[in-house]
Amino acid sequence: MKKKWKWIAGVVLAIAIISTIAAQGFRPLQLELLKIEKRSIAKNFVEEGVVVSSSEYPVSSVLGGKVIRIPVKEGQTVKKGDVLIQFDSTELAFQAQQLQAQLKSTAGEEAKVLKDSYLTDVAKQEAVLEQAKRSRDAAKNTFDRINTLYQAGAVSEAEYETARDSLADAENNLTIEAAALEALRAQHKPGAGTAQYYTGLKESLQAQLARIEYQIDQCTITAPSEGTIAQLSVKEGEVVSPNSPVMTLLQKDLFEVEVFVLTEDVDDLKTGDKVTLIQDKLYNDVTFPGTITGIAPSAEEKTSTLGLVEQRVKVTVLPEVPDDVNLRPGYALDVQFKTAEENDRLVVPKTTVFPFENGEAVWVVRNGKAQIQPIEKGFENETEVAVTKGLQEGDFVILD
Repeated sequence: MKKKWKWIAGVVLAIAIISTIAAQGFRPLQLELLKIEKRSIAKNFVEEGVVVSSSEYPVSSVLGGKVIRIPVKEGQTVKKGDVLIQFDSTELAFQAQQLQAQLKSTAGEEAKVLKDSYLTDVAKQEAVLEQAKRSRDAAKNTFDRINTLYQAGAVSEAEYETARDSLADAENNLTIEAAALEALRAQHKPGAGTAQYYTGLKESLQAQLARIEYQIDQCTITAPSEGTIAQLSVKEGEVVSPNSPVMTLLQKDLFEVEVFVLTEDVDDLKTGDKVTLIQDKLYNDVTFPGTITGIAPSAEEKTSTLGLVEQRVKVTVLPEVPDDVNLRPGYALDVQFKTAEENDRLVVPKTTVFPFENGEAVWVVRNGKAQIQPIEKGFENETEVAVTKGLQEGDFVILD
């Protein structure tokens, strides 16, 4: 009896297992489908770019020297005219004082040579000459009056001759005193070239002084415009060589993206082309547009992350930065370039395509059943392909 019940239980269990297997076999498959619609397909490639300031002002030390003051710090925004860095100008100030003293000494020496004490004698002789002029004028007036009377017969010939002789004596005396003044001046006249010598000496000293004053002015470097301090490379107390870079002033919110493109890809690009910029974020990436503004005329040798030496061309992109995106020089961005595009195409992922009967096919679902559909391919990129024959808009393609 026990054996009979065991046999019946076994039969029931077998029927249950067979029923379960049969039910699973007839259950519909759960598939991920793609509805085919016409859209565009493009060939893209992505390179990494770096954000740079589109307007940079490198700040360098013209003369060098000891840094005594740096009132700014990296990342700080400054206004035009703000002091960026100050060098020690003490020695230059001493040189300027020395040149000013030499100018005064030269001026005094020139005055001694060109304007000695003979000025007093000249002044006296000029007074004598002036008195001789007045005497001559008085004698002439007297002669003119006597001459008029003489012609009228009112005075004697003796009086006329006396007046005439007095005028002659006065004119002769005036000539003598004028000659004496010229002789006095000639006696103390400096040698030929003396005035030019002192003029040249003073101009030379003034030029040296102007140069020193310019150097003193260069010891204080101010901001030429508003911007942000970057690459601050010196500290207070350091001694800097002439023409050494000390910091960079970046124009605020004026950025470009520089990206180096392989030579085999750059021929498909031109200025004015639109690109897509991608900024990596912790949770989701941010994308925004940009425009190619420049393509370098020659290639540069670059080493890839794998150590391969490649020839690449620098491409400059002007980004259209959204308000909620924060960019700074040095940030890395992915730059997606579009080299070709076709519109109104039936597009499927390449992963859905498989070899079939010397051609290619995809799985489609029609009337609730999966079936193989041969296709012909057209334009394609790295991940998608346009189907030119075999599919219609509205078909459902099995993705997995």
